[in-house]
Amino acid sequence: MTSTDGLNVTRADGLDSGGLDIVQRLLADKPHFHLGGEARWDALPGTLEAVRDAVRDGDTTLEVGVGVSTVVFAACGASHTAISPDPSEHERVRAYCRQIGVDDSRLSFAVGLSDDVLPALLSRERTLDVALIDGAHSFPFPVLDWYYVTRSLKVGGKLLMDDIPVPVVTQVFRHMRLEPNWRLDRICDNRAAALTMLALPRADDEWFDQPFNRGYPDFSFVGLP
Repeated sequence: MTSTDGLNVTRADGLDSGGLDIVQRLLADKPHFHLGGEARWDALPGTLEAVRDAVRDGDTTLEVGVGVSTVVFAACGASHTAISPDPSEHERVRAYCRQIGVDDSRLSFAVGLSDDVLPALLSRERTLDVALIDGAHSFPFPVLDWYYVTRSLKVGGKLLMDDIPVPVVTQVFRHMRLEPNWRLDRICDNRAAALTMLALPRADDEWFDQPFNRGYPDFSFVGLP
């Protein structure tokens, strides 16, 4: 499919027929997907490049949120699902993919809030190759998103989390950095983390052995005078 300026994005490596990288294309076009097409809430270039570098043709991928990152997943040939509550965003993303020639046949959308969608969408079978968490940022949504997504992530699978400076996301990131079954691959744009699951987490509830819980007991919450 040819775009309005003659470029064609059909390859599953994130490049069009003229060698233009999909991230470069998005940065040039600056498509607006949010608030009725009036707003851009985009992942930053380093994060988009991390998605592009992680995804391989035929990967099964998932994204909590929707936007330009969704286009990158599709352009790289993923069987991709994006979750957000606004179906008009989904329509605009799909229309943009078709406009620039990105194959959207393996792109699907789930309409709803992630805490409703993820439990029904994902099982305990580890089917995900790559996932991006960039949805609601109020507590406890990032924690819930992380729980359901990572229990479906393959060993060797990649997880990207955006906005790690947000306190609730920071706590999830801190937990992963302390656990030996996660490896930090890179920090993108000073706000997003790309990690690899090296091994399955422990199945028991030895919480007192968990690095995140070291330092127990902590009675600072009591507020003693």
